[in-house]
Amino acid sequence: MVWSTLAQGQADRAKFEIIRETINFLATDKAVSPDTTFRISCETLDYDCFKQQLSSNPVNGIERWYNAWRSMKATDEAGLAALRKQVFADIFERPGKGYRKQLAGYKAYVARTEDLIHLSVDEAPMEQIAIDSAEEPPQHPAQSAIIYPEQTNEENKNPEKEDTMIAYLAITLAIIALVVVALPLFKKKEQEPAADFYGLQERLDELALRMKRLEQKMADSPIRDEAITSLTEIMESVEKRVVELENNSNAG
Repeated sequence: MVWSTLAQGQADRAKFEIIRETINFLATDKAVSPDTTFRISCETLDYDCFKQQLSSNPVNGIERWYNAWRSMKATDEAGLAALRKQVFADIFERPGKGYRKQLAGYKAYVARTEDLIHLSVDEAPMEQIAIDSAEEPPQHPAQSAIIYPEQTNEENKNPEKEDTMIAYLAITLAIIALVVVALPLFKKKEQEPAADFYGLQERLDELALRMKRLEQKMADSPIRDEAITSLTEIMESVEKRVVELENNSNAG
């Protein structure tokens, strides 16, 4: 419905402008116009103004032709093309009127009227678009959640949250390492300490591998460097403690 209304409005304006262009062109013909500088200066679709300006008969007998052209129905491109064809027949094809094709403004007139018969709803007046937009139903809240590029960039440019998460991860890994080391102390009654130490060493190797992957994913940052350094010291301390426990076990 909106597009149909816009197209109708465009057709009405195009019809008005075709008639305006035609009369302005005819006014340049000295054979029928006493004032070759005459131009219709009315606002588009102001037919009252149009008729008033024609009352001075700027082009001989123009009111008869104006009324005939205005009475033609032109609600779409086909109607506008038919109007233009009839206008051309009236001003160029009647006996003795072919000389008008030699007038200086002929080509420009033909080009302008050609453009006018091709409707483009995208070029509708802004005031009409504003009215139609106001009449549209409101969008669902989910549809109105628009993410603008500026917001996304600002979020990506804030590394503090990422740094904090990395620090938390480092601390978590350190705690896991300490728990792994503490477990053998509470399992003195285990009968296979060598196997326990072997499993402990595998866990430490796995933690070291995770730390290495974490380092590769990190860029240079004071917070990140501090987290990695702290984790490295903890891992070295853990490995030293494992060696001591292993030596004590062998001595026992």
